[in-house]
Amino acid sequence: MIRYAAIDFETAYWGPGSACSLGITVSDGTKITDEWYRLIKPHSMNFDPDCVRVNGIRAADVENEMPFPAYWKEIADYLEGNIVFAHNARFDMSVLASVLDIYDLPDIHFLYGDTVAMSRILWKELPNHKLNTVAGHLGFAFRHHEAMDDARACELIVRKAVELTEADSVETMMKKLGVSLKKFGVKRTHKPADTSGLTAPVRR
Repeated sequence: MIRYAAIDFETAYWGPGSACSLGITVSDGTKITDEWYRLIKPHSMNFDPDCVRVNGIRAADVENEMPFPAYWKEIADYLEGNIVFAHNARFDMSVLASVLDIYDLPDIHFLYGDTVAMSRILWKELPNHKLNTVAGHLGFAFRHHEAMDDARACELIVRKAVELTEADSVETMMKKLGVSLKKFGVKRTHKPADTSGLTAPVRR
C-alpha cells in the first residue's frame, strides 16, 4: 500500500517561527486523498518585504489568524508515522522544526524525502529543478509559492516517480533512485513558550 504526504510552508521572514501558511496533501500514489491548508499567524509580525514579494502574504492577511500551536494536533495527524515529501525539503523541515521549538510543541516522528533530489535523477535534461520548472515539465499548471498548490505539485512529482520506477512502495521508489529518506528531528534551543489555551480546531 502506498501512502505519503507532501507539504509546503510559506514564511513571513527569515527566522524562528516564521510560518505564515502551510499546505498538506495526502496521496495513495494514484490520486490525492486528503488536503489541508491554513494561513498562520507567525511568531513575529515583522514581515520581510522579500518574503512578501515571493508569496504575496502580508501581515494584514494573517493578523486575525491563529498561531501554529492552534493547528498542531491537526497537522500532526497528517504527518505522524507518514512519509513526508517537500521540494527543497531542508527548508520546509527547518521551518517545521523551528515552530515546534519556539512554541515548545511535542516531537513528531516521520521520515521525509526531497523531491528536488528525485527530480535531478529523473529529469536530468531540465535546465533547473525548481518546483515550477519540474511541474511545468509534467504538465501541471499552478500558482507557485502558494502553499496548497506547491504541495499539490510536490505530490505529483512523487506520484510520477512511483510510476516511472514501477515501485510498489515509496520506500522502494527511493531505493531505486538511490535517494535516502531522512528522519525528522528538532534541535531544542529556546525557553518554552506559553501555549496554554491553544487548541486545534475540528477538522472539516
